[in-house]
Amino acid sequence: MKSFIRKLSLFLNAFLLMNILFLGKEIYLYYTGDTCKNKLILIGIIAISVFILGGLLGLIPICSKPKTTSIQCKVIHKENATGTYYFGYFSLFVLLFFSFDLSDIISLILFFVLFVALAFVYCRNDLVYINPTILLLGKRIYNIKVERNDKTETVLALTNTTIDIGKKYKFYFSSYEFTICEEVIEDTSHITPSV
Repeated sequence: MKSFIRKLSLFLNAFLLMNILFLGKEIYLYYTGDTCKNKLILIGIIAISVFILGGLLGLIPICSKPKTTSIQCKVIHKENATGTYYFGYFSLFVLLFFSFDLSDIISLILFFVLFVALAFVYCRNDLVYINPTILLLGKRIYNIKVERNDKTETVLALTNTTIDIGKKYKFYFSSYEFTICEEVIEDTSHITPSV
């Protein structure tokens, strides 16, 4: 259950910016629209506010280190995981949501059904790398192949730094959706000590 709540908060975090913009649109329509439609818009505003709060909870795993010790690993291969899917995310999800009018009961139902379906797909497939909030926080997500304990392992790494192949970094491996990667570890093996 804890894993599901974590995945759901990461899903809501992925839609945080969209939901904030959507909330602004709906609040504007609430105050300028017809009073008989305001009840439906108010339901939408409350639901979107709950989604935003859940998205803010998703910042906790993104901005904190796992409670594990770091392991130094050499990066063998890297691939930008977010860049591959970012424009697909933007065009499919964000633009689609702005076409909804929550003052119409059918649109309100469709919005919730689509949002639940997206949450199911996102959580089921661990699509944590499709998250513009992470990019706005100055972080990057890479698929990285590392040397760890004389073996190679591929991890989804969340980092604030640019990853270079062949360098060593601190990795905080976790059993969750991603691993935290931190600063480069200086390679001092080529420096001769002064006598």
